[in-house]
Amino acid sequence: MKDANFYQLLIVLLPIVLPPLISVSSVLYKKLIQNLPEQRRSMVEQVVNSVVSAIEQTANDVTTSADKKQAAVTLVQQVLKELGIPASPTTISVMIEAAVYALNQAPTASTPGNNGYTQEGYAPGYQQAS
Repeated sequence: MKDANFYQLLIVLLPIVLPPLISVSSVLYKKLIQNLPEQRRSMVEQVVNSVVSAIEQTANDVTTSADKKQAAVTLVQQVLKELGIPASPTTISVMIEAAVYALNQAPTASTPGNNGYTQEGYAPGYQQAS
């Protein structure tokens, strides 16, 4: 008799308890995976690269490098805080410097602000008519 009551109770409770339990375990798994050092590093790199690109696009010619870096550091810290990813200020600063260096090493034939034109004034792949 006790077994029958137990099975009836199990049949009633299982559909109620199992879906939230699966959801919680899925969220916990994703959180644990995100907190792995390699995963955290790649997330910080993605945020830093996005912020550096955004700062470079929105900053005008008058803005100094120090002002741009401070704006980037502040924005990266804010985004990482919102994402719940801890990163030291030193790590952020070094990663920003690396992102700026990589951005400066990229081909400059079509930089933001010149509408795809090179220094000669012609679009890439075009030559002046003779």
